[in-house]
Amino acid sequence: MSAPNHKPDNRHSEIRKAMTFYRTTRHEKCPQRLHAAPRPVTAPVMALTALLAASLIGGCVPQKGMTSESTRQKVEVHYKAGALYLQEGKTPQALKELVSAHELDPTNPDVEHALGLAYQQKGMYDQAIEQYGRALKLEPKLTEARNNLGTVYLIRSKFDEAIEQFEKCLQDPLYGTPEKALYNLGVAYFQKGQPEKAIQYYQKAVSFDDKNVMALYNLAFCYESQKQFAKALENYRKAIKIDPKFREAHLQIGLIHKQQKEYDEALRTFKKILAVDPDYQPAHFQIGVILLETGKVADGLKKMEMIKNLDPTGQLGKQAEERIEEFRKDKFKGIPREAAK
Repeated sequence: MSAPNHKPDNRHSEIRKAMTFYRTTRHEKCPQRLHAAPRPVTAPVMALTALLAASLIGGCVPQKGMTSESTRQKVEVHYKAGALYLQEGKTPQALKELVSAHELDPTNPDVEHALGLAYQQKGMYDQAIEQYGRALKLEPKLTEARNNLGTVYLIRSKFDEAIEQFEKCLQDPLYGTPEKALYNLGVAYFQKGQPEKAIQYYQKAVSFDDKNVMALYNLAFCYESQKQFAKALENYRKAIKIDPKFREAHLQIGLIHKQQKEYDEALRTFKKILAVDPDYQPAHFQIGVILLETGKVADGLKKMEMIKNLDPTGQLGKQAEERIEEFRKDKFKGIPREAAK
């Protein structure tokens, strides 16, 4: 993704950029889709270990309580280890190291920020909120911590609090990645039930980074929710142009064609997905639905049986079983097969 032109604070830019959470929520309307729940994604943390020493030795962070060189070195060791564990997804180990760094120096905002990130990855959201608050109290311009704080509020469905934090991020002229806060505002407003405002923020996020696949996808989904299908298709296709294997975008295009009774086009779209990923069950399911709705019952039921057998306890498998049972009941009642849905 291309970077914006804003210049970050050089003292901590790489460290903080590496510590940034941002939403990659895909707005969902179909239960069988992959990411029904919001899920944050961390930016790479590789830069953390390389720059901690400079931030400590160079005096760029508060040094209260740091009375000796040996203490500073111990903080650096624990911080580096914690950052590496975060990078590797080993959150318990990261927490152990970062708690040790915090105990040695509770006045280092970057350590507090990293500890908040570890708590967030662990799902300990109250502790994450507390840690991000400590980091911001120590250094109010630590905008990446503010953005991360907003993502925790999003996870907790505290949308107004999240929006407040993201808007404060945009007030920082030195914030190097405003597209993340703009994207997060789009997520917050959509989840709050205001898709029109979400559209505005996704458009702004795309204006900073026109390769932001998820912003394009969610923008398209917002348009779709407003029945602006032409704009929805346009933005889904933009996302696919960037990522041709973006299955969910292909699926949504197929669903729009299906909703508009353009069954041939919908089938072509779903089959195009299966050409890339033959095991993608949502595409198989939608093909089965179309076959049933267009009277090709034997083939449709065959698809539904396949889904049910592949996913017997999952939501998609249950939906397939419901389709099969619904058809059987309608058939028993004497309803023509073509009417089975």
